[in-house]
Amino acid sequence: MTYEELNPKKIFHYFRKISDIPRGSGNEEAVAKYVYDTACALGYEAVLDSANNVFVTAPATPGYEDHAPIMLQGHLDMVCEANKDTEHDFLKDPIKFILDGDLLRADGTTLGADNGVAVAIMLSVLDSDLPHPMLEFLFTTDEETGMGGMSAFDTSLPKSTRLLNLDSAGEGVATVSCAGGVRSHIYFNYDSCDVPANYSTVKFEIGGLFGGHSGEDINLGRIGSIATAGRIIYHAMKSCDIRVASIEGGSRDNAIPRECSLSLAVSDRDLFLTAVREEETKIRGELVEDDRGFFVKVSDEEKAASYLSQLRSGELIAFLVSVPNGVHGMSRDVEGLVETSSNLAVVRKSEDGCEIVISSRSSVSSRLDNMQERIECAARLAAAKVEHVGRYPGWDYMVGSPMQELYLKSNKELFSTDASVMGIHAGLECGLLKGKRPEMDIISIGPDLRNLHSPDEVLSVSSFARLWDLVCKILENA
Repeated sequence: MTYEELNPKKIFHYFRKISDIPRGSGNEEAVAKYVYDTACALGYEAVLDSANNVFVTAPATPGYEDHAPIMLQGHLDMVCEANKDTEHDFLKDPIKFILDGDLLRADGTTLGADNGVAVAIMLSVLDSDLPHPMLEFLFTTDEETGMGGMSAFDTSLPKSTRLLNLDSAGEGVATVSCAGGVRSHIYFNYDSCDVPANYSTVKFEIGGLFGGHSGEDINLGRIGSIATAGRIIYHAMKSCDIRVASIEGGSRDNAIPRECSLSLAVSDRDLFLTAVREEETKIRGELVEDDRGFFVKVSDEEKAASYLSQLRSGELIAFLVSVPNGVHGMSRDVEGLVETSSNLAVVRKSEDGCEIVISSRSSVSSRLDNMQERIECAARLAAAKVEHVGRYPGWDYMVGSPMQELYLKSNKELFSTDASVMGIHAGLECGLLKGKRPEMDIISIGPDLRNLHSPDEVLSVSSFARLWDLVCKILENA
């Protein structure tokens, strides 16, 4: 079967359409205009705001005029991750689909089903004659890098007090609470120091890691490339003098980093290699199956223009090793749910040195406060500056939620199976909206979607079709 033969045709048609439009976070203008123009062409009232959010209103169908309105919501942007050997320009190239039986993936990049499935379903609802109460549709921007679209959205526009968010992953379960989070930017200034002529200059690289979503996958035991690079280099520093010229790793604050590279000068190449292989062997004994592609590569390279001093090199590597990274606490109320975590996500060049980005999450506000302070302490010891940005609230479980009952009833009628509800460690825009509109009754659902925020992202096409059926049933029963 080809992609064009998949059913129902509308949802796969619209998913293809938006996947042809580059829509990385911060680059949503074109896809927002497509959604706005499509809604207008279908005869609906639509608003395109200054943040490129699109808000659409659809009147109730006959017989549903006295039913309470309901809003559907999802985000337009996607995480742009590609394998190192994949040539893809996320600013102009369409996503290339690969259909493998029931699984849809992209060719070496993220697929964008997070959250393209929501956009496709919402456009399909607008382009259908299914029965429903008055509907409102909110297509937001910048969800993946700080939820800027939802933050900027005028929440006085919706009349609905019921929200169906379509940004979850997994059938038979609805998300009914989520973690809050914050992004920390650490600015580490470089000094400049000459290294002795007899030092060897090398490039140190880590790769082959699985990565994944820094919230939903943080408890799976996968390692991050930046923290792992720091661990290996710190161990090698006990055997020889090491000076750092540059370091780069990761690309998205909400993705577990898969690659990291450093340009180094080392006083003894043989001792350095021995120490690197020692620590690499230890790490291999700790890996989960997902990270089986892990590799460490050391190669000769030309001398850089400048290197950090011995002191500053040590401070940088010590920071990478000591700053909080990974799971830091499990929920006391929900078995198996991560409460607090942080992800050492990105390190990149800055004007005066390097910028390090850490994404922290917690369902307990005071624990998130503490995480920020722990990062501040590690930065202080490394003589670095910290800025916390984009903090967003969590979303607490609502007892006796009619939306939960609507979901459970609709799922039972459609599939003759019992569904369930749960909380997640990832952040959702629902928390921001709930903070502005406390009266909102919210659930979040989605298809079978795995390996989000990585080039291994896959969508079950049959699950996508069933999600469409479920949304239709929920609207029918709403």
